[in-house]
Amino acid sequence: MEEEKNTEQIQDQLQEQIQEPAQESVVESVEEKPKEPVIVQIGGKNYEIVQNHKEGWNPEVFRDRYSEVLERYDYIIGDWGYSQLRLKGFYRDNHPKATKDSTIASMVDYINEYCNFGCAYFVLQKSKDQPQAKAKSGS
Repeated sequence: MEEEKNTEQIQDQLQEQIQEPAQESVVESVEEKPKEPVIVQIGGKNYEIVQNHKEGWNPEVFRDRYSEVLERYDYIIGDWGYSQLRLKGFYRDNHPKATKDSTIASMVDYINEYCNFGCAYFVLQKSKDQPQAKAKSGS
C-alpha cells in the first residue's frame, strides 16, 4: 500500500515538472510579441525605441547623458557598463556620410566588441514623423 502512495507521489511530482516548462514557454512567447511603439522626444527630435534588451532603457539617465552631437545620427545605441550609460550614434546603411563602422549594420559588432558581455542596452531610431516647428508670430 505504501509503495502505491510513493509511486503516486513520484508520478505527481514528475507531472508537475513536465507542466512547469510548458507554462514558462507560453510566458516567454507572450513577452516576445511586439508592444506599442514607444516614442521619445528629445532635442526637438522624435525617436522610437526599436530594441530594449534586458530593460536597458532608462529615460531619466538618457536625458542626462544625451548630447546634441547625437542628432545627426539615424540611430542611438545606449549600453550599460559599470552602472553608467554610454551612448553612440549610427547612420542608416545607405547614408552618404556613413563609414562601414558607423552604419547600423555594424551594431552587432559594436555590442559584441565594445560593450560588456551580456550588458543591457537599447536602440533608438530617429522617427520619420518629426514634430512640426512652431510658427513664429509676426507681432
